[in-house]
Amino acid sequence: MSPKSEPCRILAIGAHPDDVEFACGGVLLAEAARGSELFLCVCSRGESGTNGTPEEREAEARHAAELLPARLDFCDLGGDAHIAASVSNALEIARRIRVIRPEILLGPVTSPNQHPDHAVVGHLCQDAARLARYGGIAELRDLPPHAVTHHFAYAVTPAAEPRDQVSIRLDISAQFERWIELMECHRTQLRTRDYIELRTARARLLGIEAGVPYAQAVFATDHFLAESLMKLPRSIRLF
Repeated sequence: MSPKSEPCRILAIGAHPDDVEFACGGVLLAEAARGSELFLCVCSRGESGTNGTPEEREAEARHAAELLPARLDFCDLGGDAHIAASVSNALEIARRIRVIRPEILLGPVTSPNQHPDHAVVGHLCQDAARLARYGGIAELRDLPPHAVTHHFAYAVTPAAEPRDQVSIRLDISAQFERWIELMECHRTQLRTRDYIELRTARARLLGIEAGVPYAQAVFATDHFLAESLMKLPRSIRLF
């Protein structure tokens, strides 16, 4: 893989209002700092959550989007804890891909050991990325097809991190303090559990293993094509 150095357009999709910020907020801040254009699509308003009303959750998400900064869109796929892996929902996400036309798509991993909405939205992102490039789909014919360059997956919790997918760790050390501010936007979700400590502790471990202070991981959903072995990023293993 020969990574581009120029800014790009990124669409990050989350099942709930806080997922993207906790799981890959540092990555998005780093991308924003180098000029990438960020778009967020949230597939519910946390209607079934233990803490916070849908109105509070939406307001928190909008505040976080302003800090990134990113353009935020809410997508109604049935509501928190009711998101189904259906063709209509996949087409809804595919429509957003065609409208935004991102080079990079970020969505949840599909591991079973997590909130079921995360896994479902992860599968929907995989399907939508394919559907977005098929020119003959009747429901999408009003928009030109679009193929994303990369589809990466993120894990909201360490337990959901897949063991059979290649991880790509990104150094977020320069954005660490701003990432904490981003997570603090979701105050309703910090009432009963210290998610910030959970995420920063994980970022510290991922970073130490890779030789940097803090890192976040995304996971490859497919194989890469490289021009040469020397144009690959370095391994995290410091031989």
